[in-house]
Amino acid sequence: MIVVWKGWGLLVVVITALIVVLTTVLFDKLGWSVAYGAALGMMFSAAAIWQAGNKFNSPLKNRVLLDQQTGAEVILKPDHSLFFIKMQYWAFIAGAIGLVMLVNLLAGRSS
Repeated sequence: MIVVWKGWGLLVVVITALIVVLTTVLFDKLGWSVAYGAALGMMFSAAAIWQAGNKFNSPLKNRVLLDQQTGAEVILKPDHSLFFIKMQYWAFIAGAIGLVMLVNLLAGRSS
């Protein structure tokens, strides 16, 4: 039997928001375009989400317990996900959004 341990999936939103805000503020302070800061912030947040997701959802954190009455093994697995998508896979979504933003900026199209 496998029991899933729910966890920190909402951390995806927090990581993305913090990094995007930090990069846009930094770009604004340096006098650079804030839109580029947001695009690069999305790409940086993708890297951070990937690292955090791989750490939190590591198979090394699985626990095997033994039910004394039935002798059945119970496996506790971490599942840090947001909307049924594991945390580390949100990195691809954030990176793609950042890449689309950057391509639009470089092509001269602004939203």
